[in-house]
Amino acid sequence: MVPIPGRVAVCAILLVLVALAPARAADRPVVRVETGELRGVSEDGVQRFLGIPYAAPPVGALRWRPPQPAAAWTGVRDADRHGHACPQHIGDYSEEWVNDSLRSAGLDEDCLTLTVWAPAPGRGPVPVMFYMHGGNMQAGSNVMPLYDGTVLAREGIVLVVVNYRLGYLGRFGHPALSRLQSGEPLVNYGLFDQIAALEWVQRNIAAFGGDPGKVTIFGHSAGGVSVNYLMASPRARGLFHRAIAMGSGVLIDRSMHYRETMPRGLTGMSSEGIGEEFAAHFGIARGTDEQVVAALRNVPWPDIVAYQKAKQRPFNPVVDGKVIVDDLARVFERGEQHDVPYIGGANSWEWNQIADIPLIGQWFLAGALLEGLSDEDLAPFDDQWTRIGVSQRWFAEGLFLSPTRYLARQMANVSSPAWLYRTDYQQTAVRGRFPGSVHGLEMPYVFGRLDIHPEFQRPAEAAVFRPSAEDLAWGDTVRGYWVNMAKHGNPNGPGLPPWPGYRPDSDLTLVMGTKFTPVAGLDRAVLDHLDRRALVRRKAYDAATGRR
Repeated sequence: MVPIPGRVAVCAILLVLVALAPARAADRPVVRVETGELRGVSEDGVQRFLGIPYAAPPVGALRWRPPQPAAAWTGVRDADRHGHACPQHIGDYSEEWVNDSLRSAGLDEDCLTLTVWAPAPGRGPVPVMFYMHGGNMQAGSNVMPLYDGTVLAREGIVLVVVNYRLGYLGRFGHPALSRLQSGEPLVNYGLFDQIAALEWVQRNIAAFGGDPGKVTIFGHSAGGVSVNYLMASPRARGLFHRAIAMGSGVLIDRSMHYRETMPRGLTGMSSEGIGEEFAAHFGIARGTDEQVVAALRNVPWPDIVAYQKAKQRPFNPVVDGKVIVDDLARVFERGEQHDVPYIGGANSWEWNQIADIPLIGQWFLAGALLEGLSDEDLAPFDDQWTRIGVSQRWFAEGLFLSPTRYLARQMANVSSPAWLYRTDYQQTAVRGRFPGSVHGLEMPYVFGRLDIHPEFQRPAEAAVFRPSAEDLAWGDTVRGYWVNMAKHGNPNGPGLPPWPGYRPDSDLTLVMGTKFTPVAGLDRAVLDHLDRRALVRRKAYDAATGRR
């Protein structure tokens, strides 16, 4: 394997040449959606439409409100460039190709847009895949070139990639807001955006050749978390028909609540409590509810992003009583999740996300992760003799591996099938250098652009090498499973290794390593212990908060 010299410069030159190339009228397809006509770009049998508004800009009086309808326009609107990325701290991603894409698009609260990638017309209605990006609910955007839908469109998919509000702008509660807006959904504004975009898909995707009756939601990391909460939200019923949750880090003890605090460190803080902390920082404490809310909405978004960077808080969806009506795991346990085919999975080395944090940062993070956990909770990690080592194991197995299996197990409570995977692949150029597959290793292979963008690979050490034929073949297999799921509601198909469905009795996980091998009882002793302890903690939380 040979490192790629000057890959960033080469990519930049190619992007400039593409931008300068004249577009013929035949390469500029026009479609009509509910708000007007859109002019996209057609290239090599794939059409792309970028920067499509699916809701009104959430600015001014619409900050911290559920998304409102997008305004109509007259004439034909060019859809050949991305809209803004939602406000975030540029630099949270270490890769410059990510940061450059965010800078190029610009940041603004006016960011509720989506992109559509579609096969050329003539194939009839084709399945739709609706992607929600990762980034810890604080970063990321559909402007990132990783989410190029060319390969998926060539395989007969209409791909939609959505922007949604992030950080304090995307999940925010405050008692004054709760009182003034008591008749509408509260707090989970980024999740509300995703639902609004799915509603847009139902009304408009047929114009792009998509089948609104075959919509697969999928996402990685924060996007995978979103998939699981959409599975549990009654407001999303009928908006999708299959679901794929990748690398979703959630708690099965209890979800955060917008009003209730529970004894569990940072993840036990209520949204209203976090909002009051936010307001105090900006000197907003007194006045009528109207005055307090007006002052909160007048805080410039760059100041909010700067505060968010300095004052880290969890931003996963919370129980708001209307859109998320109960703790995530409880919804699945009762069989109230949407009854659709479901894939869940995570990677074997999820704690790589912590490994590169400076030592002092790891020490403080360990305290936040382990607060509220007992020696019995952490008993499987006795082999890790440092506080940091224990927190790394807890982060991977307590937040990713155990909950992923737990939710798949609860799919037995509905009629639709489920499949469970564990990625354990390492690229040939760096094989054996790491304990396992890093968080998000599979993502660029799902989108399939590594032949021209090897820099998309994870970890960074792999990104300086071109993927081998073995790497690309591995990615084709993973993408084949995902495409089959979208088309047929089942990942299996011709030419792919068999992937048995997940059932609690067989406990089969497909290990996606150099081979694709179903394994029964993968890490069963540790995961069973973590499940049991989570339910013990839940019982204690219920007693402390008076829940019966």
